[in-house]
Amino acid sequence: MALDSELERLGGQMAGRKTSGARVTTDAMIEVEGVSKAFGTVQALVDVSLRVQAGRVVGLLGPNGAGKTTLVRILTTLLQPDSGHARVAGLDVVRDAVALRSAIGLAGQYAAVDEMLTGRENLELVGQLYHLRRAELRQRAERVLEQFELAGAADRPVRTYSGGMRRRLDLAASLVGRPPVLILDEPTTGLDPRSRVDLWQHIEDLVAGGTTILLTTQYLEEADRLAHWIVVVDTGRVIAQGTPGQLKDQIGGAVIQLQVTDPAQLEVATAVLARLGDGQPQTDRVQRRATVPAKGGAETLVAAARALDDAGVELDDLGLRRPSLDDVFMALTGQRPDEPGPAAEPDRTAPAREQAGTTATAIAPPPPRDAGGPRMTPALALGDIAAVTRRNLLHTLRNPQLLAFASLQPVVFVLLFRYVFGGAISVPGGSYIDYLLPGIFVQTTLFGGSATAVGLAQDLREGIIDRFRSLPMARSAVLAGRTLADLARNVVTVALMVAVGTAVGFRFHAGPAAAVAALLWVLAFGYAFSWVFATVGLVTRNPEAAQFAAGFPLFLLVFASSAFVPVRTMPDWLQAFASVQPVSVTVNAVRALAEGGATLHWFWQSLAWTAGILLVFVPLSVRQYRRL
Repeated sequence: MALDSELERLGGQMAGRKTSGARVTTDAMIEVEGVSKAFGTVQALVDVSLRVQAGRVVGLLGPNGAGKTTLVRILTTLLQPDSGHARVAGLDVVRDAVALRSAIGLAGQYAAVDEMLTGRENLELVGQLYHLRRAELRQRAERVLEQFELAGAADRPVRTYSGGMRRRLDLAASLVGRPPVLILDEPTTGLDPRSRVDLWQHIEDLVAGGTTILLTTQYLEEADRLAHWIVVVDTGRVIAQGTPGQLKDQIGGAVIQLQVTDPAQLEVATAVLARLGDGQPQTDRVQRRATVPAKGGAETLVAAARALDDAGVELDDLGLRRPSLDDVFMALTGQRPDEPGPAAEPDRTAPAREQAGTTATAIAPPPPRDAGGPRMTPALALGDIAAVTRRNLLHTLRNPQLLAFASLQPVVFVLLFRYVFGGAISVPGGSYIDYLLPGIFVQTTLFGGSATAVGLAQDLREGIIDRFRSLPMARSAVLAGRTLADLARNVVTVALMVAVGTAVGFRFHAGPAAAVAALLWVLAFGYAFSWVFATVGLVTRNPEAAQFAAGFPLFLLVFASSAFVPVRTMPDWLQAFASVQPVSVTVNAVRALAEGGATLHWFWQSLAWTAGILLVFVPLSVRQYRRL
């Protein structure tokens, strides 16, 4: 094939290279063969094929909605293709997904960096999840900080970084593991021109060092400068590919471009160009410009000048220039790269292979298997969980709102119910403060755990979850690390509540052992509910929606329970619900342990609720995470 021969001319052979324990034995670092992917009735990719040689940049161009990001997500193991094959560094994206994540670096459309951490902490977190040794991790973090001119800001929180600094940190994070393949999905979107040029220089330096890059971009000058080979996709299909020069030559050796003085004359000028040029003119009404390929060069330009003068068209500019990738893109797609394309629908009148112009055969993706790369051992999994847990705890410590919610809110509840409402609430056979505090303990862990929903939804929106999922880390670490961080925070807040309660007169009457058992059960119940909130966050994917979806039912459960008032004081219709729901039975079990009352009845009910919640929501949240 002409494509293969051109790629062989552009790059050398790559064989026998090792990447994090996985052996590369292919002459192409990225191979896509007949890949298709549909979302319902929308065909995002149709029989796409391309190859990327080692140490080269392939630019993937197309309008918004053309399928570029879908292909990126397949190559980074975040999506599975419906048919066809894709290999990166010689590893199949489906069968060898675990090993492949050690061989790739991903920088998505948005800078997926944690703004609550410092720049150095972001890089060290990614290095931990690549399973680097501590000394090597620190050396690599320091090296990439210097490389991307971030060393001076390394110990500042990322929330203080500019947009360009965040982008550079995002790219640096994708390189901590020294992956041979880097996949960049519109890495310079939203940057100012100076920051964009700076990032281009960093990318060129990486390629000079042997890194292979797949680059999607809406900036055609970016593709023209960086890419050795360009693939244009539209409505999920490959419609053209070649070197930048080859693509420009497809529309002729020169282009006539004009700018009219009066916008009303643009249509007349376009008609003149249509008669004299070698293709359909492209117009830009905002700039009052029109362009058309002109194989005749200067002769066509002279003829156009005469014809425009005869037509009475007044011009601000008329000239002949070499075609740009903008001309190529407009000629191929009829629109600019930042304009949305139509929803890609499969053409059911012809085989996808014929539409794409390739000879690849669609093959169902094989089942996952271990590719012989780095194995996920229990020790590595525990290290991943510890790293994610630490990251989430740092979020709490550095977020004043979370700290206030976790500590001040339950203190206010204690004081409010103790001194404002306590005199109006009668508790037979004991003091109201001894009745109240077990309810406050349970309420504190539940409302604190709702941060799981908001935190996961925030990570999804900011692309942090996609970064985690593209790394060679334990798949359980994201959810386990989040819920364990909430458990650790609850330990602190419950201890604070014990101190506050003791100050206002609360006492454990059943002795130290019963007190410890009561507090441990409070934490266990709160941990079970953290998995409910994890499911909520993954389903809603929006922090504001997650906060409402977690808070509203939790508010009903807590206040329609025995946490603050005896159930017998409630209306009859509410008592039936309040006496059996999980918050009431758990509060009653903790209260019995604290006061020395009969505990078995309430404890077994609470145990059944806690076990049921874990059995239902742990698998649900894991399933939802895998479906992302």
